[in-house]
Amino acid sequence: MFPRLARRTRVVTISVLAVAALGLTACTGGGTGGGGGDVNTIDDSLATSFDAAIENAMTSSGSTEAVVGIWGSDGSEYVRAYGNEELDGGSLIRAAQASQPVMCALLLDLVGEGRIDLDREISKDLTRQVGIDGITYRQLCDMRSGLADFKSGFQDIFVNNPTRTWPEQELIAQGLVHSPLSWPGLDMHQSDTNAAMLGRALRVKTAGETAELLEEHVFNKADMGSSYFPAAENTTLPDDALSGLTYPSSGGKPVCDAEVVDVSEVSSSMLGGAGGTVTTVTDLKKFYENYLDGTFGGDAAQVVTETIPTKNPERDADGNPTSEPDTAGRQWTFGMEKQGPLYGRSGAITGTLTAAYHDPESEYTVVVALNNSSAGAGLAKSLAFELAAISAEAGSGPELEWTAEDQAAQVTKAAICQ
Repeated sequence: MFPRLARRTRVVTISVLAVAALGLTACTGGGTGGGGGDVNTIDDSLATSFDAAIENAMTSSGSTEAVVGIWGSDGSEYVRAYGNEELDGGSLIRAAQASQPVMCALLLDLVGEGRIDLDREISKDLTRQVGIDGITYRQLCDMRSGLADFKSGFQDIFVNNPTRTWPEQELIAQGLVHSPLSWPGLDMHQSDTNAAMLGRALRVKTAGETAELLEEHVFNKADMGSSYFPAAENTTLPDDALSGLTYPSSGGKPVCDAEVVDVSEVSSSMLGGAGGTVTTVTDLKKFYENYLDGTFGGDAAQVVTETIPTKNPERDADGNPTSEPDTAGRQWTFGMEKQGPLYGRSGAITGTLTAAYHDPESEYTVVVALNNSSAGAGLAKSLAFELAAISAEAGSGPELEWTAEDQAAQVTKAAICQ
């Protein structure tokens, strides 16, 4: 392990210095790179703007590597890697919660086949599970189950012991101990326990395994040829995948006076169905295109774009709202968030930050992955939104409610250990 770490450290250092010397410009040129993943059909000035934003995000997050894909509404493409000569735009990444909607796509595909009803209570399938009375399959994706998130109790362990195998039931139990949250079935509470519970329920209902179910019903249908759901004990990725870095964690915060840690080995079981998928930026683009275009679920696919306010209203004793719903700003849909015209998710798993957003109207997509997870998913989201705003200002993206400067400020605000 130590020789490999030393070799990768040297490569990263040399690559970062080389990229800095070039100002992170679009050195790949047009067409496809040697690894088959790099594409550049944009002009140099736009590439320079993208590169500057990505450089700032890498510095702010403490990342030494990144993989980014930007597909403009005008048909332009910019897919490339940063910081390591072994990487290209087709390199594998740990997608974290940016891939979480694949579980809802799996659910919809099974609904479309008539094997599950969205409003079926999961207790009918998980007959030995306590604490889930009244929860439906639909509520696990629209985040109205009342299940609390499991991560807060385990965050330091996820970071400091990334190869530990986590039994799914242990994650679910951690969420259940803090459940139910307010007004199950009515209020929206974003929680990764929903996706973990959904994965378990679908396995029991179908008598299948998550990896095979996702391959058959989601990855194959969306032409996601590089994507897979790894076994818990499969902690490694190929040498040409995005590596992982993190600062040690204490109290859920990075320990900045400690050395940054190589976490190239990570058990995806720390998120399980909530974000364990390994994929590429291009495969994530294909997923969101298909998900929002109705590929999964037939008539049931209409739920994908039905929005729910993320700010819950005040309610009377019977649960009736005493104020109008907040339909402005961030909304929730079926497994994703929506801001402005963009649907998608951002996420973090030890060593990696990701964000993936798609506008089905203009067909614009942006996907980013950074290799230091300590700053949190919000930084990756701000970077994706900044790149989208740069695209919009250049005429290759949708009209947005924010500017590139707004989001650049958010990236800088999220900086860690500076």
